Amino acid sequence: MTDPKILAHQLTVPVRWADMDVNGHVNNVRFFTYFECARLAWLQAIRARGERNGQGSVVASATCNYKRPIPYPETVLVNLYVSSPGRASYTTHYDLLSAADNSIKYGDGTAVMVWVDRTTGKSRPLPDYMRAVFESTNVTAA
Repeated sequence: MTDPKILAHQLTVPVRWADMDVNGHVNNVRFFTYFECARLAWLQAIRARGERNGQGSVVASATCNYKRPIPYPETVLVNLYVSSPGRASYTTHYDLLSAADNSIKYGDGTAVMVWVDRTTGKSRPLPDYMRAVFESTNVTAA
């Protein structure tokens, strides 16, 4: 059984000419940049961005599945989903779609985020305010 994902944030991002590569489509690395933009906008929206008491989240792993090239010009829609958090980590999931036609899927991916003490670099339990975010979206600890 897979862990349910809940839509937590949406962000539209215009494709810039600088995002393109020699092959005439968006460079594959930019997919991760679009995911990052959505994640940072979500963290800002829930007021969890930045350090609190010298702690914060870091990317432990990231994946991307490329479905089709993104052309220029285009505006993409990044849907960010969350699933049940662990003791010190949570996973964000992404769908990268055409903002004009959501049936066009360019890719999807994940990022496993680990809560750390920035001084020691060691993982720390997710703080209560982050757990409250997951509870407010009806995603509870596994």
